[in-house]
Amino acid sequence: MWPPEGTVLTVSSRALLGACDRLGLDTEVLLRLAGIQRSTIDDPDGRLRGREAGALWAKAYELSGDPVLSLHAAEACPLGAYKVIDYMAVSARTVGEAFRCVTRYFPLINTAVRLIIDESGDPVTFDVTAENGPAGVSRPYAEYCLAVFVLHMRAGTGVPFRPQAVSFVHRRPPDIREHERVFGCPVHFEAEHNRLGIARAVWDTPIQGANSGVLGVLTEHAELLLDRLPRGADLIERTRRAIAGRLRGGDPSLAEVARELAMSERSLQRHLRELGSSFNALADEVRAATARLYLEQPDMALTEVGYLLGFSEQSAFTRAYKRWTGLTPRQARTQAPRSRPGADGGRI
Repeated sequence: MWPPEGTVLTVSSRALLGACDRLGLDTEVLLRLAGIQRSTIDDPDGRLRGREAGALWAKAYELSGDPVLSLHAAEACPLGAYKVIDYMAVSARTVGEAFRCVTRYFPLINTAVRLIIDESGDPVTFDVTAENGPAGVSRPYAEYCLAVFVLHMRAGTGVPFRPQAVSFVHRRPPDIREHERVFGCPVHFEAEHNRLGIARAVWDTPIQGANSGVLGVLTEHAELLLDRLPRGADLIERTRRAIAGRLRGGDPSLAEVARELAMSERSLQRHLRELGSSFNALADEVRAATARLYLEQPDMALTEVGYLLGFSEQSAFTRAYKRWTGLTPRQARTQAPRSRPGADGGRI
């Protein structure tokens, strides 16, 4: 349900539990069934892996029987729950600047989902999408996000605006009256985007409580938080690159890689664990992929391949490669395609 990659701040899950409380559900039972600790949810800086948040919401939908639980969770999420981002929006000069602040610093909330603004036309569009496109965002999360943005912007800016239209990529539900009530505008489904359309006149509306001084302080703070935040799958890719860069004849240790990424060893291990990975698993993955490339080179001795991957003894390389692939390096070489020049100038 939730984007499985990356991590998400527990604010949305606390709002979900608030909505479930109103429906009379036992939230302790809900948490237990989803395998999530109450202490994690109650931590204001707590984060869940995407699959954990998805499991919690799936169980909540199942137990509540509420087909628009996402919208009711958004209504249960008070202004200020997202701390820095909410207060930045309150201090912005215009409605549009408030949305820009949310877009810029949304990775503090969710590292796997992106917000995209297009100000080239009228209405201005505001999209919720994922790396693999808008369909990569589940229906509950798309509905919750857009509803929270509208509700918090109304409350924080003091501008009681209505979007011109709202659209979602998922299938139209049988009853959309709650969608139309929350958004206050036409709501479309089976569209190309999860999108708010906001009139240019609304976008440019000044905010009465604008405070450039407060906004400046909050922006500095948000930038610091953003710099310290590993960005979902990007952290995994940067870890892979750091390991690969240290493979040639060396042993890419956790300490060296963490230092290159400007993180402590404990922090790197924790963030990788939150993303469903580990340093050792990534090191093995990079070594195995690199070994396969080397083994395709017929003029490279097996002992050279082992050395380039950081193994001082051929026997250790053989055991590791068999653990990775089920084959010995020699068996793999006999099955690998040989690099040879071709019409395209050869392989790299």
